[in-house]
Amino acid sequence: MNPFRWNSIHYVQYRLGLASASTQTSEAERACLRRHAAEKKRLVEIGVWQGVNTRAFREAMSPEGVVIAVDPFPRCFFGIRGFGWARRIAHREVEKTRNGRVLWIERLGREAPSLAEVQPFLPVDFLFIDGDHSYEGLRGDWLAWKDQVAAGGIVALHDSRCRNGCGSERFTQDVILKDPGFERTEEIDSLTVLGRKA
Repeated sequence: MNPFRWNSIHYVQYRLGLASASTQTSEAERACLRRHAAEKKRLVEIGVWQGVNTRAFREAMSPEGVVIAVDPFPRCFFGIRGFGWARRIAHREVEKTRNGRVLWIERLGREAPSLAEVQPFLPVDFLFIDGDHSYEGLRGDWLAWKDQVAAGGIVALHDSRCRNGCGSERFTQDVILKDPGFERTEEIDSLTVLGRKA
């Protein structure tokens, strides 16, 4: 089926309550992410898609918390994501909870830390990277954000294992897991969780 048509149909079904927001994270991964996001105050998600995990982070975080939701949300009329349907669903999904606040950043993950509106919330205590799963894509996000994670903070990487050598898995194995500033604490399905050392 044409991606634009599929996204359009899914959006209409979502608005009518006939379909849920979609996610590529497994149920076990979502439970793990939610547990690590609990009571955090400064959270970042790179790669929002339809906001399923963003909503869960907002529900679980501290009432004084902020989740920075980073996604460029391509809106090309004939683009693979359709005419901004993912963005529309994500905003509606995340607004289903009013805990804390959300800062929407429609940029690439690697660009976000240098933005004036993001700077007041650095360093963060929770970072979920689920954006560009290529080797270079994860490299850009990792190099931009790894020094913006506070001591004791959590980093979770999606599609970082069990993915038959995809780019994000290779970069995780080649570089991230060898970084002396971080320690692997948990692995579930394709998810790797690390803690920032003091």
